[in-house]
Amino acid sequence: MDMDEFRRLSALPMWYQVVESVLTYQYPLPRVQQLGKRWRTFWKKAAENHIVDEERAPYTLIDGIPKNELYELDGFWCAKSPESHIGPFVNAIDFLIPDGTPVFAAQDGIIVEAVDQNTQWGDDETFRDDLNFMSIAHDIGTTPQGKAMVETTQYCHLEAGSIRVQGLRVGMRVNQGQQIATVGKSGWTDRDHLHFIVFETDFHSLNPFGFQSLVPRFRR
Repeated sequence: MDMDEFRRLSALPMWYQVVESVLTYQYPLPRVQQLGKRWRTFWKKAAENHIVDEERAPYTLIDGIPKNELYELDGFWCAKSPESHIGPFVNAIDFLIPDGTPVFAAQDGIIVEAVDQNTQWGDDETFRDDLNFMSIAHDIGTTPQGKAMVETTQYCHLEAGSIRVQGLRVGMRVNQGQQIATVGKSGWTDRDHLHFIVFETDFHSLNPFGFQSLVPRFRR
């Protein structure tokens, strides 16, 4: 699907109803247990001071983001993206954190997708196929008809090779809080960050994608 068609379909009002996740998730990044009482300022200061590229583009992780797209979430600076956080991806969260930061599984589950061989990135939608990411399916029970119900978390802009370093592959089970990768620029991006999203399957006749994003409920 080309981007013009994606944007057209993403304008449908069905995407913009607030639906929360059934599961409660751990933040997918180092938190209180690793940093003690300093966690509320540590990640914000990291985003404010970390330089994206000393030679080509000397700006920090929060520089250039419009105020209406920058927000704080429990000690992290995060950003909205009017270009990519639309339609079935509207509830995605971009955590502004430096490359090399460990990424943890937000809940117990099974790895259903994993890509970590890409090394290219850039601020252009032509780089979208160069994305490194992992998707983890989480069981949330069964329907009255006995059909399995799942929510899926997805972790994007991972460092090349960082999934393999952890010894992980599709089909393996991971535990909440287990390291699954590290942050590293890949795909369509202009700065270091972890793109995190929770999906549910949606086979509504009006949904051309078969899934929609949920507002994640985090464990504080």
